Amino acid sequence: MNTKNSMPETNKQKLGNATQTKPQPQKSEKKEADMAKLTEEVAHWKDLAMRATAEMENLKKRTQIDIAKANRYATGSFAKDLLPVADCLEQALSCAKNEIEKAKEAGQTVSPVLENLLKGVEMTAGNLTTALKKQQIEKMEGLGKVFDPNLHKVIQEVADSTKPVGTIVQELQPGYTIGGDRVLREAMVIVTK
Repeated sequence: MNTKNSMPETNKQKLGNATQTKPQPQKSEKKEADMAKLTEEVAHWKDLAMRATAEMENLKKRTQIDIAKANRYATGSFAKDLLPVADCLEQALSCAKNEIEKAKEAGQTVSPVLENLLKGVEMTAGNLTTALKKQQIEKMEGLGKVFDPNLHKVIQEVADSTKPVGTIVQELQPGYTIGGDRVLREAMVIVTK
């Protein structure tokens, strides 16, 4: 009987051990599933953090570029208001030089007042040009070049068979650029047709 009793006990032990071993694999599988889920979640948050970091770096670079452009072109509006002054000084220089030439051709003495006025206007125009260049504002040279709608505004077309169509033959108002790449004011020109 002892053998019978010991048998069922062994079976009970086996059954007890079997019931104990079954939940362990379930717990292990659950732990593995939880671990996989947590690993996936960590990867997701890590990816989001990396993307956010990259976006912040891109934003920082874009902001630096925008600030540099703003600083580069900050004087544009003020300079554009000064361009008519530069035009008037150029006209005054041209007029004074023409009057001096006419007087010399006629054999008349040139008025010292006119000569001094010419020198004063030349110095003023030179100072203005220097100030504009310090702000990277420069006059465009267009005479003899081909018309570019981004740089020039056509006021008139004239017939001239000696030059290609669209060649600038006269500049009525000079154009200016700022920073070397942005047009501050288009040049008003006469082109061939």
